[in-house]
Amino acid sequence: MNEREFRLHLEIETTVLEVWISQGWVVPEVTDQGRNFREADIARGQLILDLGNAMGVNEPGVDVVMDLVDQIHSLRATLRDLTDAVRHQPSDVQQLILSELNRVEVLRRR
Repeated sequence: MNEREFRLHLEIETTVLEVWISQGWVVPEVTDQGRNFREADIARGQLILDLGNAMGVNEPGVDVVMDLVDQIHSLRATLRDLTDAVRHQPSDVQQLILSELNRVEVLRRR
């Protein structure tokens, strides 16, 4: 979706969008036709609006939350990669890894 559609969808002004982009909270794809936004950008924009408007979170707080959201997404991607790597191992190696995970989990609970 283009910049105008994005702003209309979220009901925000150009100046607000510029702040979001300069803060790195939304990173549009830049093409010869302008900036394009994905569905993930809409979700991020809605979260930013909810944080600021409904929850009263200030700009530094939004920055912290968006950084944490990005870290969670990165960790989930890493976990998916790790799971795929384990899945491609022989079954005896998979069992060793699962046994070690169980052992570590038990130790952590103590």
